[in-house]
Amino acid sequence: MNENDLREAMRASMTLAPPPPMESAAALTAGRRAVRRRAALAGAGATAAMIAVTAVAVPQGLRLASDGESTPWAGGGVPSAMPTPSAGGENTKPAWPLDGDGKPQEDATARSGERYEQGKKLLEEVLAVVPDGWSTPTGESKDGIPLRDHQAQVEGDNSGSTWSYLAYTAVAKGGRAGQMLAEVHTGNNGLPTEPCALARQFWGLKGDCDVVTVGKAKVGVSRVPSGTGGVEQWAAYRHPDGIVVYVAQSRTATNGENVQPPLKTLPLTASQLAALATDDRFHLN
Repeated sequence: MNENDLREAMRASMTLAPPPPMESAAALTAGRRAVRRRAALAGAGATAAMIAVTAVAVPQGLRLASDGESTPWAGGGVPSAMPTPSAGGENTKPAWPLDGDGKPQEDATARSGERYEQGKKLLEEVLAVVPDGWSTPTGESKDGIPLRDHQAQVEGDNSGSTWSYLAYTAVAKGGRAGQMLAEVHTGNNGLPTEPCALARQFWGLKGDCDVVTVGKAKVGVSRVPSGTGGVEQWAAYRHPDGIVVYVAQSRTATNGENVQPPLKTLPLTASQLAALATDDRFHLN
C-alpha cells in the first residue's frame, strides 16, 4: 500500500455514500471532488483505495500538520497531471498556481505559501473548538493514516481564484474516539445558497436536513443514520461574501477500529455544530 492508497482509504473511512452524478459544465472541479470521494463506492479500507487510484493519477505526499514532513492525507485525490487539450489537439499538463517557493505547484495541492498556511490555520481552529474534556490524539492509525492533518487545494480552472481547505482531527474520550473536521471553500465556488441545498452538497452525503437559526444566519444541518462508520452530522453556512464553511463530526476516527472503539455519542449538538459553521474563525479566504 502506497501513500496514495492510504489517502483514499482515509477519505473512504470518512464518507458514507457515493457522490451524485456530475451535472455541471465545470467538469474539472467536479472531477477533482469526485475523486476525493471515489473510495466510498467500495467502502473503507485499502481495497477501496486501490479502486480509486486506478481511475486517475493522484498527487504525491502531502504535509502533515504536526511536523511538516511528507505524509499521505485523506482529502487529496486530485489528478496531478490531468491533461487539457491544446489548440493542436494534443494533451498538455495544466498550469498550476505558484507554490510558496515561487515555482508552479506539482498538482492542485499547495505545499507551502499563503494557501498552505490557511489550511494549517484551519486545523488550528478545529483543534481550538474541540469541547472541554476531550483529547485530540496524535500520530497515525495502524494503517498509517494520520489522526490529524490539513490541506489546501486549488479548485475550478486552476487559475487560483478559488480554493478549498480541509482539516480534521481525531477526538477521544473515555477510551473511545471519533472525529471532527472543517472544510472551507473560498468565493466563486458555485455552491448553492439555500442552506439545505448547500448542506446536501457536502461530499454527496445528502441526508436529512433542518435549517437552524444562529443569530441572523440560516445554517443547514444534515445527518445520516449512525452506525455506518463515517461522517454522521454536518453543518453548512454560506457567508454573505460567498465563502462556504462545512463543519462535520463522526463517531468513528480514521479506520475507527484501528484507533479506539467508536464514540457512543457525537461530540457536539446540532446547535453547537451550526454555531461553529458561522464562527468567524473558519471564515478563511
